[in-house]
Amino acid sequence: MYCDLHTHSTASDGTATPTELADLAADAGLSAMALTDHDTTEGLAECGARCAQRGIQFVPGIEISSDPNLGRDATATSDERPPLGTLHILGFFVRHDDPELAHIHQRMCDARNQRNPAIVDRLRQLGIDITYEQVQALAAAQGTRVIGRPHIGEVLVAQGHVASMPEAFDRYLGRHGAAYVRRDRLPARTAVNAIHHAGGLAILAHPVQLGLQEHARLQAFIQRLASLGLDGLETHHTDHDASMARSCEAMAHALELLTSGGSDYHGARKSVQLNGQRVPMAVYDRLYAAWQNRGGGTSGEA
Repeated sequence: MYCDLHTHSTASDGTATPTELADLAADAGLSAMALTDHDTTEGLAECGARCAQRGIQFVPGIEISSDPNLGRDATATSDERPPLGTLHILGFFVRHDDPELAHIHQRMCDARNQRNPAIVDRLRQLGIDITYEQVQALAAAQGTRVIGRPHIGEVLVAQGHVASMPEAFDRYLGRHGAAYVRRDRLPARTAVNAIHHAGGLAILAHPVQLGLQEHARLQAFIQRLASLGLDGLETHHTDHDASMARSCEAMAHALELLTSGGSDYHGARKSVQLNGQRVPMAVYDRLYAAWQNRGGGTSGEA
């Protein structure tokens, strides 16, 4: 029996609707799944209802984009070097209608609505003739509720400006791309507090994406997050090789943190498959027990 605790739907940047995602999870043989769309809980009620019909334990979740510069938090030291990559924090067993998460959703939507046209403007300055209306039309045709960089990338691919989505991000849309525009990100403390306010557990997503190559530095960073209230970390992820997974497991044990794992499934946009990480149900069971011990059971969707 397996679980997949990191998936995305059309409520953010996935290609399967919340209902379709639950059906895909059942077809993949999953016993439990979490829907963790980016900065939104809009798909949780729909996915949870379908999971109940298909006999799957459902974890209502979210993935919040956060600022990797912990220097913005009061506990940071003045000489703290910020990580090179991205910091995302998963929330498990959250209430889908929590006002703090709704506030984050609106803030992040506003940030994307400013960033996306700015990226298109930079692309046009580089001689790439696309419009933001084309990006909006593509997202609308897919039924996607949140427009993001993947939609811009798909337009670039469709018009032949790049051969693939990886090339779109490498050349233009990624952190070091020619058209990259930085988006507003929440302080980590705010993200963790919002997840706790919604009754959930705060879990560091894909630690490898922080870009911290040294084990000691990565562990120190995670320890800092733990001091802000982090409850656990994702040890098994599509981007983690066996060595990274073992390292994360060791850090979680040393810091007395919970562990999680998932595919980070986005549907047709990536080659990642549901249940690709083969995460044992015991991982879900430990998370569920920890949530219950915190006074869980009020989200109505687990």
